[in-house]
Amino acid sequence: MEGLEMAGIERFGAGQAAQAAEVLARDGVIAFDRIFDPGLISRIGQELRRQVPGAFDEAARQPEDYLSVGDHRINGLVPIGRRLSGVLDLLLDPALETFFVGALGEGWVYESFGVISSFPGATLQHLHSDDNFLFEGSEHDGQLPAFALTIAIPLVEVNDVNGGTEFLIGTHREKKQQSYPGTAVSSPMQPGDCMIWDFMIRHRGRPNTSTAARPMLYITACRSFWTDSVNFRPNAQKLVIQPDLVWSLPPEKRRRLKRFKPMPGLGTGLRSVSRAVNWYAPGLHQGLMKLLRRRGSPR
Repeated sequence: MEGLEMAGIERFGAGQAAQAAEVLARDGVIAFDRIFDPGLISRIGQELRRQVPGAFDEAARQPEDYLSVGDHRINGLVPIGRRLSGVLDLLLDPALETFFVGALGEGWVYESFGVISSFPGATLQHLHSDDNFLFEGSEHDGQLPAFALTIAIPLVEVNDVNGGTEFLIGTHREKKQQSYPGTAVSSPMQPGDCMIWDFMIRHRGRPNTSTAARPMLYITACRSFWTDSVNFRPNAQKLVIQPDLVWSLPPEKRRRLKRFKPMPGLGTGLRSVSRAVNWYAPGLHQGLMKLLRRRGSPR
C-alpha cells in the first residue's frame, strides 16, 4: 500500500513507518491511519475526562500546568499514572519506534506528554512554528534536519466543523518570513490515527464551529541534545510517570522515557519540605535531623 495523499498531507499505515519518516523530512508533516486501537484511545479518553475535565469542558478544572494557546484553546501537561498506563502502549508502539529512528536518529527521546484542546468558539490561529530555528538568521536557517517533532493523537473525530490543524507544506525548509506562498492544507482524523509534524513547519489550528471540544493527546519527541523551553511554563514537569510503570519496561523501551519525572508521593513531598527547611532555616533543619538520627542509626 502506497502513502495516500489527502489534501496535501500524505497518509501511511503502520507498516510504512520508514517511508513516512522520509516524507516527513521532505514535507514537514505526515499522518498515520489507524496506527492505534480505537478502543484503547476511547479508554484513555474516558480516563482523561475523569482526571482532567478541563480538556473536554472549558469551564471545568484545567490541567495543573497549562497555557492558553489562542482563543478558547489550551495546551496542558498530564501525568501518566496507573489508570493512564495505556498511554505507554501508544508511546512505545513499534511503528513509532521505527519512524522516530528514521526521523530523529537512534538516540531520540520523549520530551513531554499532555493534551491540547480546542473549544467551541475557537478562532483561526496565526501561522506559527512550535519553536525557533536552532540557528535563526544564519546560513543554516531552514537547512537542518528535524530536531523535535509534535505528535497529535485525536481523542475524537477531527473534521472541518471542529477544526483540525492546517499546514504550509515544506515551510520547515524555508527561512523565517512574514508571509509564505502556497495554500494551507489539513486532513481529517479518526480516533486511532495520529499526525506528526516537524517543529519548524508553519501551521495553525482551524476554527471550532461545533458545540463540543476537540481534545488531542499532545506529545513531543526529540533528539537527545534538545529540550523545549518555549511551549510550557518555566520548571514545568513535562513528562511525569508513575515510576514502577517505567522500571517494569525492558531497557530498550525505557531509554525513550529517560527524561521522565516520578509522580509525587509522600516521600517526594517530605523531601521537598526537608529541602525548603534546610534552605530557609538551616539551624532548624540541623536540629530536626539530630532528633531523627537515633543512636546506632546509619543515617
